[in-house]
Amino acid sequence: MRVASTIVLGCLLLGLLGCQRGKKQAVVIDPHTMQTRTTAVPRDPFGSASPAYAKLVEVTDAAYAKPWSGALEEFAPWLEEETVAVERALALLKPLRTGPIDVYAVANGRIAIVYDNIADALTEASRLAEAAGFDADWRGQEGRLWEQSSAFWGRCVRGCSLEGAHLDAWELRCRTGQANSLAKSGR
Repeated sequence: MRVASTIVLGCLLLGLLGCQRGKKQAVVIDPHTMQTRTTAVPRDPFGSASPAYAKLVEVTDAAYAKPWSGALEEFAPWLEEETVAVERALALLKPLRTGPIDVYAVANGRIAIVYDNIADALTEASRLAEAAGFDADWRGQEGRLWEQSSAFWGRCVRGCSLEGAHLDAWELRCRTGQANSLAKSGR
């Protein structure tokens, strides 16, 4: 009896984490209450994945771990590094399309995190460049990057929602990311 009541209480307390959650129960997340940069990247919910996925994790984690310093003179080199990281991650994503849906969904989420990182920095760099009177060649590109981010978040959400409760943390992260990127893209 005590074990059963502890499990029920645990399910009530952890309900948002997916304890006995059915597909028809929606979880509402206000994207304005979460900041993308401070939101932790969830752990991988599956066992060992392919070498391509392992490399993708390495590339995206390294890109995410290196935020822009905030100095305009360092923005272009930083942006170049981040762009190369995204291109490498996209190349690594291709073989994952034919693998397990959960791995593919989380890979899309990881790429979306890097896009968010770039779009946030680009938004701030554009603001700083305009305030300093510079005519930056990246000006006005934020919306396009937020749309790219939203597309990757969307693939993550769809894949996570199809695969089951083991992806609940990623599904929540991806839904939050998608709502945030849509709001920032102006859609």
